[in-house]
Amino acid sequence: MVTVKIDGKEVQVAPNTLILDAAKEAGVSIPTLCHDSRLNPFGACRVCLVEQVGNPKLQAACTTPVTDKMEIITRSDKLSRVRKTAIELLLINHPLDCPVCDKGGECTLQDLTYEVGVTKVRFDAKPNDTPVDHTNPFIERDIDRCVLCGRCVRICDEVVNIQAISFLNRGTDTIIGTSFEQPWNCEYCGQCISVCPVGSLNNRIYLFKNRPWNLDRVKSVCGLCSCGCTVDIDFEGNEVFRMKESPEEGINHGYMCAKGRFGFEFINSKKRETEAVVKAGGESRQVSFSEAVDVAVEKLKKVKDTAGADAIAVVVSPRLTNEEAFLAGKLAKDVLGTSNLFSAETNEVYPEATLEEVENSDCVAVLNVDVTESNPILGLAVRHAARMGTAPLAVFYPGFTALRRVSKTFVTGTPDEVRAAMEGYAAAVAGASNEYSALAAKLTNAERPVVVFDPYNKADVKIAQDIKKACAKVKVVPAKAKNNSVGIVDMGFGAKCPSEFAAGLESGKFKAVVVLGENLSARSVWTKSAGKAAGLELLLVTDPFMSESAAAANVYIPVATFAEKDGSFTNLEGRVQSIAKAVDKGVFTDACVVSAIAKGLGKELPSGVCAVRSAIEKEVPLYAGINWDGGVVSYPYVFAGEVAATDGKAKGKGKFFLYPASLRLHSGSFTRWSPDLAKVYGEPVLEIGVEDAKELGIKSADRVKVKGEGFEGEFLVEIEKKVSKGCIALPEDFVATAGIFCNGKSLKADIVK
Repeated sequence: MVTVKIDGKEVQVAPNTLILDAAKEAGVSIPTLCHDSRLNPFGACRVCLVEQVGNPKLQAACTTPVTDKMEIITRSDKLSRVRKTAIELLLINHPLDCPVCDKGGECTLQDLTYEVGVTKVRFDAKPNDTPVDHTNPFIERDIDRCVLCGRCVRICDEVVNIQAISFLNRGTDTIIGTSFEQPWNCEYCGQCISVCPVGSLNNRIYLFKNRPWNLDRVKSVCGLCSCGCTVDIDFEGNEVFRMKESPEEGINHGYMCAKGRFGFEFINSKKRETEAVVKAGGESRQVSFSEAVDVAVEKLKKVKDTAGADAIAVVVSPRLTNEEAFLAGKLAKDVLGTSNLFSAETNEVYPEATLEEVENSDCVAVLNVDVTESNPILGLAVRHAARMGTAPLAVFYPGFTALRRVSKTFVTGTPDEVRAAMEGYAAAVAGASNEYSALAAKLTNAERPVVVFDPYNKADVKIAQDIKKACAKVKVVPAKAKNNSVGIVDMGFGAKCPSEFAAGLESGKFKAVVVLGENLSARSVWTKSAGKAAGLELLLVTDPFMSESAAAANVYIPVATFAEKDGSFTNLEGRVQSIAKAVDKGVFTDACVVSAIAKGLGKELPSGVCAVRSAIEKEVPLYAGINWDGGVVSYPYVFAGEVAATDGKAKGKGKFFLYPASLRLHSGSFTRWSPDLAKVYGEPVLEIGVEDAKELGIKSADRVKVKGEGFEGEFLVEIEKKVSKGCIALPEDFVATAGIFCNGKSLKADIVK
């Protein structure tokens, strides 16, 4: 440790600590503009200059490390003049239109101008008049407001690793832009917006819709994928205006993805339903909540009396909170007396590694999953390990993903070729001598190896298990899909295989089904059987929107989204995190629906989040004594048992290999109701490689038919360089594609123009 005196306060810090960080330890605040603690030191703005006793040169606090017995002065007349001049120089060309700037009220330059006491500009102000750039669908770029702090360039490079933007030109002509002034086409993560200290980069979804001082804020957890990112929900009245990062907080360190940052608009959608609907005699009518519950209760009683409790099933969506899923389980088991609890998730694989362990891994393998699209924050953790931690990264995937830039080895080809390669890799980890032996040795020789895989593909699960068995120190990360995919399994909705529910519908075993938040038609495991549900004595569906399953129900009840309720989610790490209610759209929660049905059947269930959590801690051993604000569940196993070997080869006949594509903009259900996401990606798009498209004479935006054994569909075409020759890809969680992938994860198909 070294001893440093800052403004007369003595503090001990580790060697090489920056003056800025040492000042924080001493409780001294130094103004900054270009600094961000998540990024490498830059020292561009000179606002953080300080005096070092005995040194005539001023030092940049954000880039200069301390030395033993260093004495620093952060406040003096000299420093005030220097900082004031630095701000005045920035204001020469900066538009002074703060009243109409979207950053007004939360602009660092505005705050510094006030702090250093700039009341008039001594230099001749020459504001520029460059047209505002709207080529990016989510990010407005106003170059004239840029202060060249470089935060956006650095976060795009150091964190996202896309390098979509950079410094262009030199001297006073320097601007932030794209190579050759191409349209700003990137991953749309918006990290650049989050670090821009001025109004140069703005969120177009929020632009000019409100002012920050009008907004209330709650801290919550994003409900759009299984990463479990801490977010701030900003709202006024009962309208959500933006979801933004909570700087440096949460497992996401203040980072967000496109879905989380720009996809929240479904919460405010005018297409949401507000009235319950009951169908009888071929006619639908809007009814009150209590009347819909009464109808459901009567039908459940009738089915139980006439066909028995085993004719009733309860299905939950991973959109539900842990508390709601627990109550749904109580309704099924304690009230209805049925053991038919289903979800699209299973308890075959549990989480093991945390995101922090991924970031700090010294060797990472990613098996057949594009985590940069499906789980973007997990993707950032993998990128961090590969780039900042220099862990050797091996990726196996049918097409090139964004991880190609940081991977040491990227194995691509057709799905069959990739699978054979992964099997060879697993065999090499187990000791076989083959072409992957050197790659496997990196994993087995590492101290903190991590393997990320797709838990929904049984062939991949088998390979991950084989690797884990051969190298016990490997920590695996099942890349679960939805925000509470893990939690609903913990609450009992993963013991039965989803196919058992489909079989129950097909055979006529189930006469009454309660579907909480799920859209059976958009799930490949159920889409074929979804039509059978429409003819049941009771199909009760809850959903914020009139989904395909909701439209087929004879009792439909609109319910709240994650921004309208309290509770908790369990993320892909097995980390339990509380969510908080921000707005009230005048609809009930799934917990209210479940409790009302139980009451109608003569049983009171625990009411309120605290009471339900107490019951969970008593009845769910995994959650006994759990910390509901970040505790990680200790699971008894990673793999439930020996995973059966499956033939992972592509099924059917056809020229092309068809596999499921992951999407950064959609999670398949809620996000398709977000209008701005839909403008960019409004329907499932067929991805095809450049060479194949040329051979077939297909152009982007053409419509073609995809035909295989047992399926056919017409889709819009997108030509993608990343797709391997002989391969095509479609997203899975759309109604139009679920019926394709119900035939298998890897298929053969033809394209018909």
